Amino acid sequence: MILKTILLGVTLLSTLQASPPSWYVKNSINAKNYEYIGYGEAKSKERAKKLARVDIANSLHIDIKVSSELKTSQQNDNYNESMQQKIEEKTDISLDGVEVVKSSYADGIYYVALKYINLPFAKKVKMQFRDVTKIAKESNHYLKKTLLLQELKKEFGFYPKVNISRGNLLIADKSFKISKDTVKKLFSSQSSRFIKLKIPLRLENSEYYFVEVESKKRGYLTLLQIYEDGGTSLLFSNKKIKKGEKFEYPNREEYDGLQAYLTKTQIKAKDMTMAIVCKEKKEFDYFDNISIYNEKYAKLYGKIFDMIDGCEVSSQIVDIRR
Repeated sequence: MILKTILLGVTLLSTLQASPPSWYVKNSINAKNYEYIGYGEAKSKERAKKLARVDIANSLHIDIKVSSELKTSQQNDNYNESMQQKIEEKTDISLDGVEVVKSSYADGIYYVALKYINLPFAKKVKMQFRDVTKIAKESNHYLKKTLLLQELKKEFGFYPKVNISRGNLLIADKSFKISKDTVKKLFSSQSSRFIKLKIPLRLENSEYYFVEVESKKRGYLTLLQIYEDGGTSLLFSNKKIKKGEKFEYPNREEYDGLQAYLTKTQIKAKDMTMAIVCKEKKEFDYFDNISIYNEKYAKLYGKIFDMIDGCEVSSQIVDIRR
């Protein structure tokens, strides 16, 4: 009888230890009407976070594909089965800025609650500032014409001074991660009255094309491209050009042209070509080494916007499709 009582006590203790925390069972974390709370549990914390993201995605009606694979192995006439799940997000909406609001660990299981603020990027940024009077105002002519700065102006009441570095937007002393959707809001088709830029507006994948530039000012011409994933390509830099001179790139007599390119995972993309004429030479060769495949150089495109301020700029967004 004593043995049974002891065994019963151990079983009861084990059951109590295995129970999820009450906040997890009751989904009791408070949230505002624009906040979504996702819950997940797993044997690893990272996996619990992924499942919590799936929970948020389901609330937002984002398509997340969960595929399962059953693996069977045999050793010494014993069979072991393990289930592996691969979670893949299939959406144009990215759950950036998700944060852990609560987590617990009990009997080998992690319980996690994540919070996602379902607001436009500019509104999320503004929420972090109570006093905006000390924030400097943006003077960069190119940036002020972009959709991102226009959205920020709507929230702040003025163009806040921004700095873009390594995939982050910096305003005053705060930093915000830039998603691919936000990068595209830094793309803007702009026309300087001193530079005429001619380039196809739409291209098929692998299609060849040429870029034509006509400058009504003398100076140093630079031609470069920025891709929606943050990569850059310097076509040439600091070519001395005369007033009224026309220029085509690449040389039609030597090359078939530039080639539009999509990665294996891309169905479509938006790239931006920029023609820049400056009074003096600038260190655009810095971008000649940038590669989207090298983390050391990736996402340094923000430096371009600082360098072109004070120069004449015409830019064109190009849609590439399969």
